[in-house]
Amino acid sequence: MNIRGLLLLLVLPLIAISCAKDDDDGSSSNGYCYIKSVTLGNIQRQVGDLSTTFSGSYYEMTINLREGTIENRDSLPYGSLLSSVAANITFEGSSLQYRAKYGDGQWTSYNSTDSLNLTQPLELYLTSGDSKSSRTYTLKVNVHKQEGDSIYWKQCEEIGTEHITGLTDMKAFVKNDKLMVLGKKGTDFLLAERSGLDARGSWKETAVTGLPSGADPQTLRQHEGTFYLSAASGEIFSSTNATDWQQTGTTLSAGLTLIEKTDKFFYAISESKLLRSADASTWEEDKLDSETSLLPTANIRALTVKQANGSRRIVMVGQKDSETKHDVVWNKMWNDGWKSYEEDATWIYFLVTPDNIVPCPNLQYFNLLAYDGKCIAFGGASADGKHVALDVMHVSQDYGLTWRPSGLIRMPSALRGVEGCIASTVDENNFIWIITNSQVWRGRLNKLGFAQR
Repeated sequence: MNIRGLLLLLVLPLIAISCAKDDDDGSSSNGYCYIKSVTLGNIQRQVGDLSTTFSGSYYEMTINLREGTIENRDSLPYGSLLSSVAANITFEGSSLQYRAKYGDGQWTSYNSTDSLNLTQPLELYLTSGDSKSSRTYTLKVNVHKQEGDSIYWKQCEEIGTEHITGLTDMKAFVKNDKLMVLGKKGTDFLLAERSGLDARGSWKETAVTGLPSGADPQTLRQHEGTFYLSAASGEIFSSTNATDWQQTGTTLSAGLTLIEKTDKFFYAISESKLLRSADASTWEEDKLDSETSLLPTANIRALTVKQANGSRRIVMVGQKDSETKHDVVWNKMWNDGWKSYEEDATWIYFLVTPDNIVPCPNLQYFNLLAYDGKCIAFGGASADGKHVALDVMHVSQDYGLTWRPSGLIRMPSALRGVEGCIASTVDENNFIWIITNSQVWRGRLNKLGFAQR
């Protein structure tokens, strides 16, 4: 390194921490005055009738020496009370004073035992050790304006929905940034296509070709740009546009319900057996840890989730019969290349024990979604009579073992008790879409919509 480069490296730290001289001659001073760190103390939080306390130290305060600003990039939780907050400020200099940023209030000497009013930005005035220079900072504490664990719902178009009116067996999905609904009107299959994923949109419908009358839209699965679904007569059909369908593989000799499509296998239930196939032509029984008599027989729903450790898991839910008060749940988990492979993984039955008071509910028009790292379920009225249609979301954080009615992730109140076919999906912007009885709603957990700073 040459002499010029070495001198530059020595000068830069002095530029970063030296203060502006109070004199008007513009000359520099070797007096140091800079804030080293700011740490918030305990903070009260009030949400409705619930009052809690959390440590502000978990929210790092970032100091920008060039701009003279101090703020937290990760906003404090909604409902944080900032009128009286202790803050530990460490600095290099002789004295630190503060006052409200906007106004001409009196300066107050900082003491670490002070409780600061941080509802508005503070102006900090720091004097160097030799009292010849100073630096001014703006301290601002950011707080989320919405409850992160609540969903804000909005009803979308209320007119122009005639293309989804009267659809039965609806299955919703997203393709090319558009909301799609595959369903039946009478004996005909139709695809209703929305103009986009904005709050307002318009619909059009397209006739569907290539599907027999026994095809089941609820079995529709998407994999790498191709759609698959099954028919009661034993066939699997595929399509790249969801309108033109053709048979894939061979017809099974018995009825077939497609469960899931992964990179390696098709999974299906037929004659009370859980089958898999690499090509939809040659089928074999997959491994179960329990009796086949415990497999679901109707209203089967499934999803594949990726866990934080890289493992993949298929969650399968379905009815044993329409009178049973809860659905049955099965899981299959693997992590290719690390301890387990998909072809070797066993399906595990989640036994419902007497101490599990929140098993998966048996709901009409059962909808199952993966959302915010959890499984959520909702639908029509429950078989046990405890729930009316669309009154609550049932949330499972353990991949289907327990399903608790959520007090935070709430359904739109206007949908409570609305009967009829229900379809739903999640788009790439984390919006949940619900389509029922000619109504279109979308909602998102507030925290999933917060801008990343």
